Amino acid sequence: MIVTRVCISRSSTIARSASVNRLTWDAYGADVARSDEERRFVRRLLRWGREHRRPFPWREEADPFRVLVAEILLQRSRGTTVAPVYTELWRRWSDAAALSHARVDSIRAVIRPLGLLRRAETLKQLAAEVVVLGGVPTTLDGLLELPGVGLYAASATRAVAFERRQATVDGVTARVYRRYFGLEAELPASTDRDLWAVVDRVTPRTGVRDWNWAVLDLAATVCVPGRPRCEICPLVSDCRWSVDQQARVS
Repeated sequence: MIVTRVCISRSSTIARSASVNRLTWDAYGADVARSDEERRFVRRLLRWGREHRRPFPWREEADPFRVLVAEILLQRSRGTTVAPVYTELWRRWSDAAALSHARVDSIRAVIRPLGLLRRAETLKQLAAEVVVLGGVPTTLDGLLELPGVGLYAASATRAVAFERRQATVDGVTARVYRRYFGLEAELPASTDRDLWAVVDRVTPRTGVRDWNWAVLDLAATVCVPGRPRCEICPLVSDCRWSVDQQARVS
């Protein structure tokens, strides 16, 4: 199997950090040109994503707080399960101020179908903090300071709500990058430096919202665990994993 490696400067943020928990990715890799393979990856996946986008209510939102709450609800939960809960949450409480005054038991009753009921208290605390701040922070560090907000939720919110170029990857979307580029999968996505470096390298400067959704949708519907649906994948011709599987069969 061919493994893509990314050279990282000793002075870069990623080289100086033991993990990638709190990295800001705006400038990293900015002066590195993509290879032809990487350009094909971006072009094909963006085109596929626009044609096969899944219709979720949070994808129609312009309110950064609602986008952020969606990312919290989506942790360890499927989008199809989250959709009715998300809709009911905003039917009951229209904004951060209203949610900050809600009873934890009431929030818990709404999100019960998702499990992880401790998120109810987290959502109330998150809403209260956003009210104090006067809005959702636009920086990665600012988002990471919020209650219950981890690296993926912060990165996704920054990319989707504010259209800032922000590398975003979790255990689900990591499959797409790792299979296509032949990356090892020994480390958790949150601490895999090689993975994050590749993701940052290919993340487009514009249309980052469409990009994140495209990777998510491919991972959820085509590049699935176990037996991916390679026969309908727009990336199959250059995918290291698919080529390797075909070689084994032959």
